[in-house]
Amino acid sequence: MSKLLSIVPGAALALAALSAVAQAPPAAPPLEPARLMQGFPPPPEYRIHIGNWQRWPQKIWSFQNTRELFPTRALTPRGLVWALPEARRPLDALQVGTADAPMTWAQMLAATHTDAVLVLHQGRIVEERYLNGMKPETPHLMFSATKSMVGLMGAVLVAEGKLDPDARVAALLPELADSAWADATVRQVLDMTDGVRFTEVYTDPKSDIFAYVGAMGWAPELVKPGNPTGILGMLGTLKGRHDEPRGTAFRYRSPATDVAGWLASRAAQQSITQWLQERLWNRLGMEHEGNVMLDPLGTEVTFAGMSTSLRDLGRIGQMLLQRGRVGEQQIIPARVVDDLIRGGDPRAFEASGITYRKGWSYRDQWWINPQPPRSFAAMGAYGQRLYVFPDHQMVVVMFGSHPQPIAALVDPSHARAFAALIDLLGSTPAR
Repeated sequence: MSKLLSIVPGAALALAALSAVAQAPPAAPPLEPARLMQGFPPPPEYRIHIGNWQRWPQKIWSFQNTRELFPTRALTPRGLVWALPEARRPLDALQVGTADAPMTWAQMLAATHTDAVLVLHQGRIVEERYLNGMKPETPHLMFSATKSMVGLMGAVLVAEGKLDPDARVAALLPELADSAWADATVRQVLDMTDGVRFTEVYTDPKSDIFAYVGAMGWAPELVKPGNPTGILGMLGTLKGRHDEPRGTAFRYRSPATDVAGWLASRAAQQSITQWLQERLWNRLGMEHEGNVMLDPLGTEVTFAGMSTSLRDLGRIGQMLLQRGRVGEQQIIPARVVDDLIRGGDPRAFEASGITYRKGWSYRDQWWINPQPPRSFAAMGAYGQRLYVFPDHQMVVVMFGSHPQPIAALVDPSHARAFAALIDLLGSTPAR
């Protein structure tokens, strides 16, 4: 969701739904989340399949079990686990609301439909909590926070001289020579300033994103006759351009990540999963198996298909907080993290029209907030978050199953909670 105004159609839909309910027969009793996929077999109303996996409350189960719904490619831990020391704090009663609307930490987690949360301060676990049936080893779907892992791969390849940020897409991917991507540069694709026309408004059924999701196998009912099957084929169908010159306006669109992932894979001669396996799961001391979903043709769903455990995503955040270094190993070049912290072009971000992240920028598929408390973040629909606060030595990971994919429904609560954490941990440093 790229504009705060996108909430308005969602609100209108909600009001229409309420009106319809008022005139309809009594609804069936609400489903009990704890009974989802329970039984041999589960009752029909509690079964989860490709036709209902993104509904609520079904998503509580499906976001933790994508391997049972879709083909995936595994990320397997190797070697010694990176132990995370503990300095736990009781946070339930921490006030994270406003004077007019008081709220505790525990209430915030419930209100934002949080499935799990991890807070690291100075490399130590301050808070770790699992809700809604989630367990420490559970790989939770990251949705668009996956984009930032793709951007990280692209940024590392650029830093290592394996991917030219000024190269044109068609020069590296001749398969896209007849598309609107052809003359965009690698840098513009990584920063989503490529100017390719594509609408991604999740509350508008006519938005381009729905046909795209249909082609990649997430929703059979959205498949349009005549469209290619799979992500790579759909990328070549995008022919339209926005009027502004390339590189001047940030526009959040998932296909840009899939092009970025294709560029990175072509440059590295590795799939995204192979690169993540070699660079992170083999070297970072990961604890649990992760995975990346595949489309019907076996292509990785790089814009939204990665799942990890809570602690392992926290390890990625802590590695970035440490400028890519863990112990004696430099996992990624320090200059990659430094470039992230500097951020993207704020003028391009302002041109996007996004109002609820005013002053931010977008760089290498990461969201950058230069305002105190400075942060860079990987964000996904329904409450998936990885925040790194370099000035406060803090990393926060959140997994969620919010009924709506709209970021503005959770961003304000998260921002107040993070500010309260910084106040608390800054006054009494973890030991």
